[in-house]
Amino acid sequence: MKIYAYCTITMLLMVFISTNARQADRSCINELVPCLNYLNGTRDPQDDCCDPLKSVIKSNPECLCSLITNKGTKQAQEAGIDVNEAQQLPARCGQHVNPISCLTDSGSVHGQVPHTTLMSIQVFHRT
Repeated sequence: MKIYAYCTITMLLMVFISTNARQADRSCINELVPCLNYLNGTRDPQDDCCDPLKSVIKSNPECLCSLITNKGTKQAQEAGIDVNEAQQLPARCGQHVNPISCLTDSGSVHGQVPHTTLMSIQVFHRT
């Protein structure tokens, strides 16, 4: 019974942290505003879009994942983001991004271990 309680608490903690992290991860949207002009067009984005995008890919990949994997979300619609076009934008800027790592809920464009997994492991092993 004790192990069941620990597992339940760990799962709830993971969901809570994951939800809060995804809300906070959308902070990069302000940096990517110049890219909105290129999301629905056929021309390649210029440096005013690609430079901030490269920075986000390098420093905050979780934010990019949260933006490109939330199809139909209110935030994406309000920002004018077409998720299909957004998924192609890094390649149009000459950046290789593995979108599968976002879809597998790894929380990172580069496949790093997500913070929620580390937190749940620490919580589970401390008890």
